[in-house]
Amino acid sequence: MNFAIGGIEVIALIFGVVEAAKAFGINGKGSQVLALLLGFVFVGTSQAITGDIIPANIVPYVELVVISLAGALAAMGYYDFLKKQVLKR
Repeated sequence: MNFAIGGIEVIALIFGVVEAAKAFGINGKGSQVLALLLGFVFVGTSQAITGDIIPANIVPYVELVVISLAGALAAMGYYDFLKKQVLKR
């Protein structure tokens, strides 16, 4: 099964969102609940797109949101990486 939206694997997206939430203070069971809910939403949305449950004219907007979220998470990771490398020197 392919769990992707707009070419973004939802498993990686869920991991990124949960890790970002941890950076904002969500820990323990809260992060588990968040992962569970995001898994339900993103995998369900992926399957709804694949099964033509979501109308074709709506799919580009869903993909836009998912791709934008992935880009924002990538930017956060890049920022953290650079900040650690600059502070290391």
